[in-house]
Amino acid sequence: EPMGSTRRYQLDEPLDGSQGHLGRASGTVQVVRTHQGLLVRAQLETRIYATCGRCLTRFPRLSTLEIEEESLSTVDPGTGKKMFPPDESEGVIHIDASHMLDLSDVIRQYALTDEPIKPLCDEGCLGLCPECGTSLNEEDCKCGQGYSDPRWGALADLLPGNQSGGNGSE
Repeated sequence: EPMGSTRRYQLDEPLDGSQGHLGRASGTVQVVRTHQGLLVRAQLETRIYATCGRCLTRFPRLSTLEIEEESLSTVDPGTGKKMFPPDESEGVIHIDASHMLDLSDVIRQYALTDEPIKPLCDEGCLGLCPECGTSLNEEDCKCGQGYSDPRWGALADLLPGNQSGGNGSE
């Protein structure tokens, strides 16, 4: 097609990675023909499974991604001859010999870049008990709940209802 030709596609695909099923992406992808290849613009809603930074459970995290990437062909679509991309094409999506454009790796990279450093399943997540590892979101742990650092014992005695007797532990 001539330069400037545009096509739109609806995307609704699973996202897979090296660690298995990551989630799902859906939205609109617009492809515009340029003088060297294609300009790909996408607005996608993703549902990525993340691991909570406090309680270590997997949970679905919703995100909106805006993607704009250039893609270059490795084979001339008219003649079938192998094409050599320009030197500055590092990191560009390449269209394969079958004229297929695979966006899965680009979407995965954008989704991972959008993920927070410490994802939380819920703002009020209580995390894990540091002693026994019980998820405090699901149940109260029965281990040394009254444990405190003995160095804070004198201050702990000032708390109302504290029966520790100054040693900082029960």
